[in-house]
Amino acid sequence: MTIYVKSIAPEDTQSVRHRVLWPHRASVESCTIDIDAAEHARHLGAFSAGGSLLGVLSLFEQRSDRFPHAFDDSVPLYRLRAMGVLPEYRRMGVGESLVNEACGLARQLGAEWLWCDAREVAFAFYEALEFEYLSQPFEIPLIGPHRMMARAL
Repeated sequence: MTIYVKSIAPEDTQSVRHRVLWPHRASVESCTIDIDAAEHARHLGAFSAGGSLLGVLSLFEQRSDRFPHAFDDSVPLYRLRAMGVLPEYRRMGVGESLVNEACGLARQLGAEWLWCDAREVAFAFYEALEFEYLSQPFEIPLIGPHRMMARAL
């Protein structure tokens, strides 16, 4: 399958976020993040050759006290957040295409690391893409176990 990754508007992420990540939320329109419209925010969509949206992710210039490399404030640090691939398109390279594009974009923006709070069901996926564990498991209410992971760019 041919996959195209391109920038999308924040509102274009909502349908996949609702279906894949936050089905417990009241509506598609409620699937936003408080910094979706920030100047530093970037949103990517993976599309089929026919133009169907297959998956999404968002990138934010964001630091974390839990990130061990965050002490050099002169280097931007980007966070991958709200990544989801529609179930019928998993294990077809969609997620990998999104993450690879996000890594390239973060690198262009001056970042040396890309980090995320990975869901337990995605640990192996991120490990395969050279992300390392930076935390012990922690629980996010209504969503489940996570661990902080990061990849050097």
